[in-house]
Amino acid sequence: MIVLWIVLGLLLAVFVVGLGILSYACGRRAVPDLFDPDVLDKQGYGMVKDDVLAGKDWLTQQETEDLELMSYDGKLLHALLVPCDNARGTIILFHGWRSSWKLDFNSVLPVYHSLGLNLIICDQRAYGKSEGLFTCFGVKERHDVVSWATYASQLFGDEHPILLGGISMGASTVLMASDMDLPGNVRGIIADCGFSSPYDIMDCVIRTRFRGVPVKPTLWLMGLFTSVFAGFGLKEASTFDSVAKSKTPILFIHGTADRFVPPEMSERTCELCAAPKKLVLIEGAGHGLSYPVDKGRVTAALFDFINTNIGGKEA
Repeated sequence: MIVLWIVLGLLLAVFVVGLGILSYACGRRAVPDLFDPDVLDKQGYGMVKDDVLAGKDWLTQQETEDLELMSYDGKLLHALLVPCDNARGTIILFHGWRSSWKLDFNSVLPVYHSLGLNLIICDQRAYGKSEGLFTCFGVKERHDVVSWATYASQLFGDEHPILLGGISMGASTVLMASDMDLPGNVRGIIADCGFSSPYDIMDCVIRTRFRGVPVKPTLWLMGLFTSVFAGFGLKEASTFDSVAKSKTPILFIHGTADRFVPPEMSERTCELCAAPKKLVLIEGAGHGLSYPVDKGRVTAALFDFINTNIGGKEA
């Protein structure tokens, strides 16, 4: 009887730990108002505060429209459309893990808009106004990319050029979608500091941020819980596998001082990419900070890539 209680206690402990890991990594959570200067300071985003708030001021002067669509698995997804007069294309943007488009893209939205692009800024599933209980690290979100690209193609016409853009998990999301059945008018992908797979990034985070935690058992437990409760496997999708079959041109951007997603992940993904590609490494930039650190170089890379793939326009 004592042995039985010990076994049951251990199983309960494992279950509680597994749920805790799942909740931390994948659970839906409210993102603070990242348009609030005090919140930006408290959350440690002081370096990008001025850029984010300048982007907010720009956005308030634009016409916007809320968009919704139903995902392949029955989740109502939300995005914000910022139309551009005489648009020559549309870019669809996907934010990162435990973040929002307000933080990840607000400073660069005017750059894309100045290039003559409509903006579709997505709330990833389980974030913002989009439904969903779990973040799936790009595995399910890659299907959402196809849905939004199809929506944009139907909205603007099948000859209208479409670009896909993402940062961090959003970059992994668009890369994992790169070999899927995207509309033929998707002309390019911009991937800033994406990780290679859910398994790889969790392995990296455990080793660097939770030293002393047993890596393999933790990943096994995490994989079990994501499969059972969130419906995806940690090795179910990989940017390595997807770009090796992709025909869509890809611009990779990564900061050399990224301590969350190692730049080697972008370097390796770029090496394996079968499509036309370019890698831009920004010296000294941390995670998601390539544009704030070197606006000139990143802007030039964006202008060149976009002009090359959807037609020329002077910067």
